[in-house]
Amino acid sequence: MLLHEITYIYEVYRQGSFTRAAQVLYISQPSLSQMVRKAERRIGAPIFDRSISPIALTEAGRAYIRAAEQLQQEEAELRQYLDDAEKCVTGVLTLGGTTLFTSYVLPPLLSAFSERYPGVELRLHEAHTAHLKDELQEGTLDFAIDNSVFDPAVYESRPCQQEQVVLAVPRTLPVNAAAAPYRLTAEELRCENTPCVPLALFADTPFLLLKEGNDTRRRAELRCAQAGFAPRIRLQLDQQLAAYNLAGYGLGAAFISDTLAISAPPDARLCFYRIDSPDVSRSISLFYKRTRTLTAPMRAFLSLV
Repeated sequence: MLLHEITYIYEVYRQGSFTRAAQVLYISQPSLSQMVRKAERRIGAPIFDRSISPIALTEAGRAYIRAAEQLQQEEAELRQYLDDAEKCVTGVLTLGGTTLFTSYVLPPLLSAFSERYPGVELRLHEAHTAHLKDELQEGTLDFAIDNSVFDPAVYESRPCQQEQVVLAVPRTLPVNAAAAPYRLTAEELRCENTPCVPLALFADTPFLLLKEGNDTRRRAELRCAQAGFAPRIRLQLDQQLAAYNLAGYGLGAAFISDTLAISAPPDARLCFYRIDSPDVSRSISLFYKRTRTLTAPMRAFLSLV
């Protein structure tokens, strides 16, 4: 029995009509009839009794359908076997991200993935966003996780979670007195109905900004401009973690993500403030090269995410 032949004959059996079966199969009725006659010649007996309406199976036809159903069952079992085998994925999965994401966002995902697919070797690489893009392009990374925008013509993306840019301010700075009604703990940053601080209060505050080209830096400068001032920059840094830690030592206020504020060890030396602007919301996404052939570990990780 030929598998493509079974599909057509079984549909005629299900529909009880060559015309309806042809419509379901998107082929012409004469072509379907010719294929069935060819099968009947091959087995040496008619499969359908065409002398009655609706058409019915002959004795040989009933035997044919029983055999067809057995083959379909075996095919389903094979498909299930292959699906089960896929759950025992082996191979290597290489992921990259900045220190923030490799420290706080990826660990729970990697832990869950490793528990489900213990046969996959995990490799983790920390780098700046620009380097991550290069490594994705070169094929040395399977995935990169980041909160920037990667060129959609080159990279596919899979959103993981949303985050907000917030303000971390040393408690020692006098501006906290004026901003007291808006002061939040890290845990309160994602609570509904918490107030947003008027950013203009911080016009004279020294800031620890990330270097130009960083998404957090771009959003921070845009929001300051909307509030009517340019930030007084005390230090320019490469990583949010550095800005967060230096803010804790009182060197200046820092624009950071609520992902960092919530995930990092609590720091009682800092006050946190939400910022009222759609420009502070962004997505943390998993990126991979659009033309990349997905390996079994990659497909499994995407399914988990």
